[in-house]
Amino acid sequence: MENSNNTSIWAGLRWPIKAIILALPIITLIWAASHFGWIPGLKSDTSKDIAKFSAGNDGINSNMTATELPTLDVNDIEFSDKVSSQPEIRLMEWIWFGNAGIFSANGGLKTAKNSLMEVNNVNLKILVNNSVADMKTQQLAFIKEFSEGNKNPSTGVHFVTIMGDGAPAYISAMNEQIEKAVGKEYNLKIIGNVGFSMGEDCLFGPERWKTNPQSLKGSVISAVIGDGDWALTVRYAADNGIKVNPDPSAYDPDAINFTAAPDDDFLKAAEDAIAHKKVDLKEKDAKGNYTGKMITKEIEGAATWFPGDLQMAKKMNMVRVISTAQYPNQMPTVIVGCDKWMKENSDLVKKFLEASLTASNQIKQYDNWFKFATQLAPKVFCASTGDCSETADDWYRYAKPNGASFTNVNGVQTLIGGTQMANLADNQKYYGIKGGNNYYKSVYDYFSNVIETLNPAGFMDNVQKLTTYEEAVDLSYLNNLNTFEGKTEAVNYSNNSGEVFAKKSFQIQFKTGSDEILPEGKKLLEELFTSLNIAEKARVNITGHTDNVGDADKNLALSLRRSKAVKSWLIQRSKNTFPSERFSVDGLGDTSPVGDNATSEGKAKNRRVEISLLQ
Repeated sequence: MENSNNTSIWAGLRWPIKAIILALPIITLIWAASHFGWIPGLKSDTSKDIAKFSAGNDGINSNMTATELPTLDVNDIEFSDKVSSQPEIRLMEWIWFGNAGIFSANGGLKTAKNSLMEVNNVNLKILVNNSVADMKTQQLAFIKEFSEGNKNPSTGVHFVTIMGDGAPAYISAMNEQIEKAVGKEYNLKIIGNVGFSMGEDCLFGPERWKTNPQSLKGSVISAVIGDGDWALTVRYAADNGIKVNPDPSAYDPDAINFTAAPDDDFLKAAEDAIAHKKVDLKEKDAKGNYTGKMITKEIEGAATWFPGDLQMAKKMNMVRVISTAQYPNQMPTVIVGCDKWMKENSDLVKKFLEASLTASNQIKQYDNWFKFATQLAPKVFCASTGDCSETADDWYRYAKPNGASFTNVNGVQTLIGGTQMANLADNQKYYGIKGGNNYYKSVYDYFSNVIETLNPAGFMDNVQKLTTYEEAVDLSYLNNLNTFEGKTEAVNYSNNSGEVFAKKSFQIQFKTGSDEILPEGKKLLEELFTSLNIAEKARVNITGHTDNVGDADKNLALSLRRSKAVKSWLIQRSKNTFPSERFSVDGLGDTSPVGDNATSEGKAKNRRVEISLLQ
């Protein structure tokens, strides 16, 4: 009777209920196996102790969020005994928070106990020096000893970190010396970056330069000529159609003029402006010809970065005119090393990169890590240079992306600082490793062209050949890292204020009466494409104009079609990484002439496309 009764109950159940009853023990078994680790791969790793952490081996980057790792106690850091038996590698850097991923992974200037570098068995010593000349001297000393057969040189430095837009000048000058002395295989290469300047690198000067960029004509600016901040100012001038005087010993009233900062030091560039330093320059006339006379001019601003900008705001009625907040792709913190040494020590190079990019991702993602990095910053920078004026609180306030507001000496609000960390995903996007734009190639090629065209301080008189992007960059190390990728932030163009920071006319050539772009026009569009790659966060307004030949209504429609053609070309050129919503298009036909329509020259000026960049 009992068995018969059970059978009848089971027979009376509906199939969905039967399926649940049958599946329940299987589900329970799978849960137990996963929970207790009986089946490999089903159990997720828990947070690991930093002493056992394996530089980001968190598995597949599915949710784009890394487990938060413990930080060291900044007041109780001990040097690592574990890595003391390993060959010491040395890196020279500037006072730049873009290096935070490296010095945070290291726990300071020397590898610390329980640091990410120690976990990766990397014995790293960091040196801080703001002089580009000293960086060159140290890398050349290392390469010389290495070329003489010492596999682990005790002199010089293995790596430097510099601004990516300054790399064409730095690497080209160095590689020419290296090739002549020891051979091409010892040349310098870029292997990736750990951060981006996101506001801190800037032109700092009178407020009128910001409200009216054309007022920069005739200005004298202190800068490390050929370096990133100088290049930023050159980029701003180009986007506003302002000439640049390439001769730092001369003064051109119709151009931006640069004077060299003492010792190639960005902080001394700021000090020149603060001191209202005067310089004697050879005079040029309005046509750019030397007059044979000397003229004395006061330095009115500086191309500098934090804390140079902060010091200028504290002591002068000046503001941040333009910065890497508008050109966020221009200045990555690139790592530069000797190609031959890196190839012979590729595993060590990858371990160094893994630890650095893991720390960069942690700083980017977690406030505790950001605080840790800002607490380390004054210890790292002050210990090396003796410059202890900026506290941990200063770094915490001003090192965030886009920086923070500060009231200058005359009560005017301006932005100071601004840095963004770069994780592996940022590197993959920036170098186009997984497809899409290669943003850094645009930066590198553009500033190579600037150097060749302007020949700043006679650079090309001493360097016969510029190192190409393909010769300067080696992505093989990034392609083989075993670390958590992290995520890169999408640009939200709807957040732009709409304030124009650059405006320039392009005489793009179209087929007569058509929106078909001619080959000559495409050359100018390549220039524009490069600008938009560098100024990735800028919204773009494209406005077409015509001369007055023909029907006004047809000209209006044609000018709009041409604006749309430019937009379409740029999106296709970017491999669809430029979203459509980044652009607004307009056509004004013949209603806004800039030239005399009674002349052929004036008509040519009126047939144009105006590009405005909005922050």
